[in-house]
Amino acid sequence: MTSGLTLAALAVVAAVVWLVARMRDPETEADPDAIDHELLDEAEREVRDLDAFADPEDADDQLPDWGPGAPH
Repeated sequence: MTSGLTLAALAVVAAVVWLVARMRDPETEADPDAIDHELLDEAEREVRDLDAFADPEDADDQLPDWGPGAPH
């Protein structure tokens, strides 16, 4: 029983050490250059003129269908 608790405690300590080391690793941080600013600007222009209080069914007529299952 004691060896089981010791093993569990060691596993928890190892997991905490691994998580802390991973958070400090600069390669795991998000790369600001990974953002496609051109694509983001295009998407913002696309929705900028939409009425915030419009019926979602009306927005379907204004925007292309891009969700899962949309025809390509």
